[in-house]
Amino acid sequence: MIALIAAAAVSVPVYGLVKVDGHWFFRTPEGKPMWSLGPTCTDLGEAKVDPKNPGFSAMAVYGSEEKWAAAINANLKDWGFNSVGGWSNGQKLSLPYFTVLHLGAYNKAPYGDLYSKETEEYLDKAAKDQIVPILNDPRNVGYFSDNELGWWRESLFAYYRDLAPDSAGRKAWESSIRRYYKNDFSRVQKEWTGTGESFAELGKNMRLVPGAGGMRCVTAFQTDLTTFYYKLVHRLIRKYDPKRIVMGDRYCQFYYPNVAKSSAKFIDVASTNLGSDWNNGEVSHFFLETLHRATQKPVVITEFYMAAMENRSGNKNSSGGFPVVQTQKERAAAVKKYLAELSSRPFVIGAHWFQYYDEPTFGRKDGENYNMGLVDIYGKPYDELIDVFRSFKPSKSTPRLTTIAKAPADALTSLRNWDKRSIVVPHGKDLAFGDLYLAKDAGHLYVGLYAMDFVDESLYADGKIPEVDRPHLQLKLNGKSLSVRFGGKNRPVTLTGNAEVKAIDGIRHSVMLKIPASTGKLTISATLSSHGGAHRMRWPNQVHLDK
Repeated sequence: MIALIAAAAVSVPVYGLVKVDGHWFFRTPEGKPMWSLGPTCTDLGEAKVDPKNPGFSAMAVYGSEEKWAAAINANLKDWGFNSVGGWSNGQKLSLPYFTVLHLGAYNKAPYGDLYSKETEEYLDKAAKDQIVPILNDPRNVGYFSDNELGWWRESLFAYYRDLAPDSAGRKAWESSIRRYYKNDFSRVQKEWTGTGESFAELGKNMRLVPGAGGMRCVTAFQTDLTTFYYKLVHRLIRKYDPKRIVMGDRYCQFYYPNVAKSSAKFIDVASTNLGSDWNNGEVSHFFLETLHRATQKPVVITEFYMAAMENRSGNKNSSGGFPVVQTQKERAAAVKKYLAELSSRPFVIGAHWFQYYDEPTFGRKDGENYNMGLVDIYGKPYDELIDVFRSFKPSKSTPRLTTIAKAPADALTSLRNWDKRSIVVPHGKDLAFGDLYLAKDAGHLYVGLYAMDFVDESLYADGKIPEVDRPHLQLKLNGKSLSVRFGGKNRPVTLTGNAEVKAIDGIRHSVMLKIPASTGKLTISATLSSHGGAHRMRWPNQVHLDK
């Protein structure tokens, strides 16, 4: 059964969305379903080769833009791609392409006072300048409003707090605080120090009272700000193109659940950049499921990647936190697993590889120096990787195990080698920001947490998160309680209960527990609270598992 979401023409047929047997796809102007697979940055590269830092140059490889376009069109068709992703010379190629507008970035959004009239004027002009020239191009699939905007909760709260009192942004911030506290200033004083005596006096001296719940106020302002942004850019895109698909702002492998939810009314497709969580190609359950659940929209992956130390461009892969393996064979295997995991999710409608060619030998201008390419800096393809894309077909749903997996030998070192299909229980009604895994060996139960939470300590008086506000995992196993607090700069994990524990902090937190346990039936439930209690999720049911 096929259910169509119509997309009426601008002056040419345009792309839409379609659901086929429970799976979402893009719908081509000809009415066919399309799972979008294509590389980003499919462009001419460097104008010429720099001998001090060689990088890909189409002019050096092909001699002219026309020969480049002919070769790339042939390559992409032969390699199994059906589209090209962001930052590509899509109008010079023959495949469908996706447009990154960078609207907010034209005025430093979400900083630079998103609420001001000047910002709207900048964004309006940017939308017009970029959309009108391609309005009647039938291969333009749709628009991303931005890329990787910094929706960082605490820094945005402080930035808008510190704007000039008569600025639009400061007024919007104060209005948000008033709404949250129901215009009762005494409530503010229970959760913040250094407040002064009125809403108008709130300023730089504001600091969170430990354990009082003020982070929920910070989150409420963030929701107000992001809702304003999504509504604004949607209106401006629709002003110049009333029909093409609007696909969000390409999250940076991290999002706050409330931010994703605030976008729901103003996008047709949710978008995120997302490399694999582990270098074997596996991805967490919660990240994509929650993005879909929060927005109620299909999801497109706007960048994914895998690098190998073995490469022909001389890339050292040393400038950041991207997944890296040793060989091109391992690289191909990881990408194959990643694509299978993505496409098994019925709401994922495409994935765009970053990028067509390797980065320069000694790095881009920002220092990033990764073996990201389908081809090396000389234009020669990596055959093992190309074969993966050439043979790829979207897969069926992958079943999850209901039994407890055997613990790997390094279970307390990393979650990489855990069998992550053995998730303990489906998440409850809360928007999930973590997964819980189980494993076992003789005499022990292992519990693994993988959770997303950014711990910014800047709103505390001494710049250090207090114990009571650290992320908090509470477990109940056969009636016995365990409590783990983690996160914060140079803070050791805190454990209450009989277990061994290891925690790895970051935007993605890993917590591994080794717990003495007898064989037989196991009853387990759990609760996870984020930094400052801003978000909470539960594995609520008393689930009975046979170890």
